[in-house]
Amino acid sequence: GNPAAVQRTARALRRALEAAKPDYVWANARMSVPLARLWAQRNARQNGSARLIVTHHGLPFGPGFGRTTSTVSRAVEIGFLRRGPQQDIVFLTEEDRAAFPPAPLAAHRAHVLGNCSDLGGFVPQATAEGPRRLVMLSRDARQKNLDAAARVFAQLPGDMRLDLWGMGTDSADLRARFAAILPPEALARVGFCGMIADVRPILAAADMLLATSRYEGLSISMIEAMEYGLPVATTQVGGVALLAQHHPMLAVIDPATPAGCAAAAARIDQMTAAFRQDRAGQGAAIHAVWAGVFAPEAWEAQARALFARICAA
Repeated sequence: GNPAAVQRTARALRRALEAAKPDYVWANARMSVPLARLWAQRNARQNGSARLIVTHHGLPFGPGFGRTTSTVSRAVEIGFLRRGPQQDIVFLTEEDRAAFPPAPLAAHRAHVLGNCSDLGGFVPQATAEGPRRLVMLSRDARQKNLDAAARVFAQLPGDMRLDLWGMGTDSADLRARFAAILPPEALARVGFCGMIADVRPILAAADMLLATSRYEGLSISMIEAMEYGLPVATTQVGGVALLAQHHPMLAVIDPATPAGCAAAAARIDQMTAAFRQDRAGQGAAIHAVWAGVFAPEAWEAQARALFARICAA
């Protein structure tokens, strides 16, 4: 939102790339993609030979962005593809590639490369004592829609706890928004925990990962929860269709209405109760599915094969 900062960053990126003289530039983050594309256009005009690869971590437009943002983002994306040099466009799922307008992709090469997680250290946990524990690995932003988690939690029984981890989750503003939704007794069972460097002990002690995002790519936090043998409750965002093909305890929720929050709470209550009955066995089974699909070794083989195809072309 700061044009001067964007210009400074674009100049710094250009200087770095001109100094490096790369054969390939692989842009991933939301802001680095348009800046790398601007550099690629300039580089192509100067007869440069660097190849541009772009990964979309979820589509850059769609209902979760809001109508205006989605319309502008779609137009910018299509404009870059129509005017820029040929690129390799990498999507996280076949679902995302299929949802992308096909015409702008025609002059480029499209690929699919998913995510993985690599936390390590998973040990199946025996039945836990104390409250059933929901965790969110998120941040306080419009995309993550944490207020929806408060509305769902308001419908859950008194033996449930919710812990929020990530950037901004310890802010006074978020606590005030939850206090406006939850009665004091329920608010006392919510942890506003903030940033953490190592999520492994958090996941090891949890009974479910909760995600309420408006949009996502293929969520790494959901894959990490799967690595640690946890059930997942999530809104219908990008990547969920793929995860649901494999994860044996994944619930898709819709907290947009009071009825949807009540239904989400009932599903979470049922799934966490079932998980507690055989926490170690079900956790090991979920982890085993992760190991066959989302382990880093599988991802590395796919990434090497993808890069070999790009190099060969």
